[in-house]
This record gives sequence, structure tokens and C-alpha cells, in this order.
Amino acid sequence: MKLIVIEGIDGAGKTTLSNLLAERLVELGYDAIVTHEPFTDEIKMLLENVGWKDPLVLTFLFSADRAIHVNWLRDAGKGIIIMDRYYYSTMAYQAALGLDLKWLETVSSVFPKPDLVLLIDLPVEFALMRLSRKRDSLDFKEKRETLSKVRENYLSLARKYNMIILDGKRDLRELTEQALTHVLQTLSS
Repeated sequence: MKLIVIEGIDGAGKTTLSNLLAERLVELGYDAIVTHEPFTDEIKMLLENVGWKDPLVLTFLFSADRAIHVNWLRDAGKGIIIMDRYYYSTMAYQAALGLDLKWLETVSSVFPKPDLVLLIDLPVEFALMRLSRKRDSLDFKEKRETLSKVRENYLSLARKYNMIILDGKRDLRELTEQALTHVLQTLSS
């Protein structure tokens, strides 16, 4: 099993790229699936009911969800798993809401390390335009100030964890091919 993670702020295009990347890999003969975090319907319901504002509660809910997700991945066992978000999202978002990054890294350290992390970097203004086209109103984590902090956190994490940074302003076809090149290099190493 190869674990490929796609990260980025809300509106960066993670889901779109994850799906296109999986399609391209299947076309090339690979066994590839896409998974998303949050993974379980139960955790999604809790998040909706509890709300998204308490970073400590969010960290534990996402970690519980991730533990279930990782067990499911182990059972799936083979092929290429493309994850639309992973523990880097928890680090970037919850640190933006005030939690200590070192502590978040400790919490995340129990989960399997991915083989490759692709960070779609997109300026906040572009992300907000995309989000406003999809939704009538933005939630608190999609506000300019929060997204700016999250983006800064992601860029810092990218340096620390050797993520590949992709330019989210690029043409979608070009972005997909660039991501595919990095995935194929990872698969051949």
C-alpha cells in the first residue's frame, strides 16, 4: 500500500485533484482509491452537532476518526490510497485556532507516515472566490483571517515535512499531470 496525501486550505481543490489523480492512475493500470477526512459518518454528525469552534474537541474528534480511517486502510491493504486531508490538516487548522503545534505533532505521531504529501498552495483570495461560488455563506474556518493563518501553517509544515508544493492557480490539467509525475516518482522509488 502506498499512501498519498493531498493537503491545502479550504477551496484549494484537494477533492478535485484527488479524484482526477486517482482516475489517471487507474488509466495507467494502478489500483487507486480516494478517501476523505473526516471519514466516518458518526464523526461528521458529531462535528455538525458540536460545532467547529473548539480546537481541542476538534483535535480529538478528528484523531478518533483518523484512527478508524487508518484501521480501514490497513484492512484495504493494497494499491494506492489517495487521502483528501490527513493529520497535517489537523495541525494546520487547530494551530491556527490557538493549539500548540508541538502538541498537535505529538498527537499525530501515532498515525502512519504517508509516502508522499502534495500541498496545493493557493492564495486566500482565490480560495475565497472558489468557496463563494460553491456556498451561500462561509463558516468560521473559511474566513480570510483564519485561512491566512492556516495557509501560513501549511507552508511551514511543508518545509518541515518535505511536502511537494503545487501551485493551485495552475490549470487543472497541468496541476494533475504535475501531481501524477510526483506520484509516479514515489511509486518507482
